[in-house]
Amino acid sequence: MKRSKKWLLIVGSILLLPPPIYLLWATSPVWQKYLQLSLPHLGKLDPIFAWYLIGISALVLVILIIGIIVLLFWPTQRNFNLIHKRSGQVKVTSKAINGYVLNSLADVPYLSNAKVESRLTKRHVKIKVSGDLGAGEDIANLLNNYLEQLKGNLKQLLGIEQKPKIKINFTNYHNSEKPEKRVQ
Repeated sequence: MKRSKKWLLIVGSILLLPPPIYLLWATSPVWQKYLQLSLPHLGKLDPIFAWYLIGISALVLVILIIGIIVLLFWPTQRNFNLIHKRSGQVKVTSKAINGYVLNSLADVPYLSNAKVESRLTKRHVKIKVSGDLGAGEDIANLLNNYLEQLKGNLKQLLGIEQKPKIKINFTNYHNSEKPEKRVQ
């Protein structure tokens, strides 16, 4: 989630908080009795409708508060990742990571039509590799070993020791090509 969208949702949720709070306050005489504050009165309400307003406003209030908490702790997606070191800082973009991974996968003979997607957050670099895995024995193990080696190379290239963590996943989105049979 982008930072601007995240904060717009938080501000919108905060702006939606007063109506349920007011309805809870105005319909329940318990609050007014103990706190001795007065608000404009809603008028005479049916007791069932008053309890309905209390329940609905409490539910909406709880949902809004949980939503705000979730939005606050949801990680923001970044276009780049800064890695700070004593000797300076490195700015890494997702496009650069995608290019590096695609160039390294071009040398792999048992993977074709490779596609790479990456997501950068403050603490994680998630890379998703998909493609056609060739036929053969132990190809999946070879690819997993190669992806671990690629992860190590990427850590060494970026100079990452602890954070951000790199995670590489592979998805085989096509089966090996099968010859089509034509019925004549």
